[in-house]
Amino acid sequence: MIGLDKVSADIVRRTEQQMIAERDEVVEKARHLMEQDKVAEAREALAALEFGTVDEKTLQATDPWLRAMAGGRTIVASCDPTRRPGAGEVVIIYGNYPHTYENVVVNNPIRRHVADFWELEHDIVEHDERWAGVDRIFVINLQGRPDRLDSVMRELAQAAAPLDRVSLIRASTPRPGDPDYLGGSLACLRSHSAALRSALEMSAEHVLILEDDFIFSSDVEQHLDDLRGFLDRGYDYWVCLVSSSKYGHVLPNDDLVNTTYQECTNAGGYLISRAGLSQVLPLFRDSHERLGETGEPRFAADRCWAVLQPSGKFLAFRHKWGFQAANFSDIEGEITRTRD
Repeated sequence: MIGLDKVSADIVRRTEQQMIAERDEVVEKARHLMEQDKVAEAREALAALEFGTVDEKTLQATDPWLRAMAGGRTIVASCDPTRRPGAGEVVIIYGNYPHTYENVVVNNPIRRHVADFWELEHDIVEHDERWAGVDRIFVINLQGRPDRLDSVMRELAQAAAPLDRVSLIRASTPRPGDPDYLGGSLACLRSHSAALRSALEMSAEHVLILEDDFIFSSDVEQHLDDLRGFLDRGYDYWVCLVSSSKYGHVLPNDDLVNTTYQECTNAGGYLISRAGLSQVLPLFRDSHERLGETGEPRFAADRCWAVLQPSGKFLAFRHKWGFQAANFSDIEGEITRTRD
């Protein structure tokens, strides 16, 4: 290991501003080379970033060169941190990663935070095969809460979900004229309705809806096995809760699911079938109107659909997939920690 006495004092004392300026010089040099189609030379130039500044600006400048850096190789997205590139592959591993040189597109594998998934292009997106029957995953995320988006995307990466089937639904906020005590509940109904409308438009058979504070329990493998079993058995269902309340009456259906008769369930996560969309969407629209008129809690998103329970098509997994993470709730105006 080289001692500090052998390192230039000028290097040791480089300021943050100097390092950013050096980063800009490196990126500009690489840009000039890329414009001349000198990809190998640009790659060599960017190697100087290994001990330099890599931040969001660095990635924004260099990400557009991914395809050229791949040079005809297949770009593969994976959530498996042990995934290694095969012949003719460039692998991007998505997970919980900070800004480091490994983020830069000259690497193989490239390691990126999963929230960056939409910033890069891919030829193949790998996922656990047990997700095969889920056509789309809608994540309801409030603008201005990147903390929650990062959190739920980390959870999906941990579960090796098909990230190319994840769509963001921007959560509604209280509107002018909404009563203060109802604003959050009305916005919640609008947000879920927007997700269901999107699912209906794409004619999806099975859709997973997640609020952005959903987190999996530690038994992810069990949950993925349950998911595959549920879809393989072909249940005639409308809604199957993956995140259900700890309160209320449930009856065992079989080894995999319960039939729930809870007055207040949980809308943090649920599978919904194509048939279920035609039941729940008009119910949510009607409940939004009635909630605004009456203020009665029974018309909130996690209560109004209790009227569907007598059908026997309103289910919940016996092994609850997860719960709402402890965090600041915009609706409650405080940090909540219910583990529910």
